[in-house]
Amino acid sequence: MAKANDNKSVLSQLQSVGEDAIGRITKSPAARSALEKGSQLKDRAGKTLSGFEGIEDRLKSIEKRLSALEANAKPSSTRSRSTSTSRSTKSSSTKSTTAKPRSSSTQTKS
Repeated sequence: MAKANDNKSVLSQLQSVGEDAIGRITKSPAARSALEKGSQLKDRAGKTLSGFEGIEDRLKSIEKRLSALEANAKPSSTRSRSTSTSRSTKSSSTKSTTAKPRSSSTQTKS
């Protein structure tokens, strides 16, 4: 039981020392200034975070619209692929016709 009383006396001493330290800190102008600036920072951070909530809602709605557009665009994307394939064959045939006149112009120089 003596140990229980010793623990209580140690805790009461720590409490007394802590109260004195807090009292000295609150009297210090530098500590007051730091507490005020900390409070201002907390307020600004709260405003910033509340602004993010609106952005999150907007982002969710944009993602829903995008997924709906992508679902509708999939059939049309296969059409554009077939068109691009026919264009590539046309360009390869154009390249072969441009190569023929070059060879004939080289022959006329000799």
